[in-house]
Amino acid sequence: MQLTFTDSPLDHAGLMRGDPAWIQAQHDHPGARAVLFAGGSLALDAQGGPLVLPVGEAGRLPLKWPGLVFLGLENGAPWFAASLEPGVAERGPDFRMSAMQAPPELACIFGRARAILLWLARRKVCSNCGGSNEPADGGLRLVCPSCGMEHYPRTDPSVILLPYAGDKCVLGRQPSWPPGMYATLAGFVEPGETLEAACARETMEEVHLKVLSADYVASQPWPFPSSLMLGFMAEVEPGEVRPDDDLEDARWFTRDEVRALLDTEMGRWIPPHFSISRLLIERWLNGP
Repeated sequence: MQLTFTDSPLDHAGLMRGDPAWIQAQHDHPGARAVLFAGGSLALDAQGGPLVLPVGEAGRLPLKWPGLVFLGLENGAPWFAASLEPGVAERGPDFRMSAMQAPPELACIFGRARAILLWLARRKVCSNCGGSNEPADGGLRLVCPSCGMEHYPRTDPSVILLPYAGDKCVLGRQPSWPPGMYATLAGFVEPGETLEAACARETMEEVHLKVLSADYVASQPWPFPSSLMLGFMAEVEPGEVRPDDDLEDARWFTRDEVRALLDTEMGRWIPPHFSISRLLIERWLNGP
């Protein structure tokens, strides 16, 4: 199963993007395209699809700071992204929905664009001295002229794990989720913590179970807004599940119960390739 937002077709051009003349040449490339966003979602064209324009056309529209941002090269053709000022184009549906429906290659490009644009929206001002940052490297680096501080797009590592013991696993749900929806546990990695330690801590904090071992499975960029999900299978000691205050419910599930959960309207609606949570659950269902 190829997860959404993975296997990107883009060459990030890390060795060239620091040259302003090279970035300008990418702007002038006849095949250069720009994907445009409105309020954190994809902007829509007249047909209701993602608004993707030649860079020359996109650059003439009212764009939020810092304008067009370089994403990378797809088979030599440059991709850029930008956020539109309010009212320029119709805002698309929730980005999760757009990513579910997009072809895999475009979902990767759109996900990278969204993560970078959301980071830029929060970093116009230098966090070190309060000065105004200026874009460099096509917008993939910010420099403060006042203090010289450099700012780079951040990625927040987060463990996502399926606790299991024998023929049962633990799934939980948050109060904001649709009725009947359960999923794996997840949490951010704290400073000074290994991934395995984060799995053990999150499991103890969320459901009060002790992790015996944590085996890495796969990773997935997650642009909501800028996480890297690191998936683990976590064998735990059997015991009473006691969900913490952040969870509405958490409990043990048998394999038959999990299959029934995936066969609901909610389970069928979410594509199997969209979330690493589904990958972990499928791995457990099909395992020994």
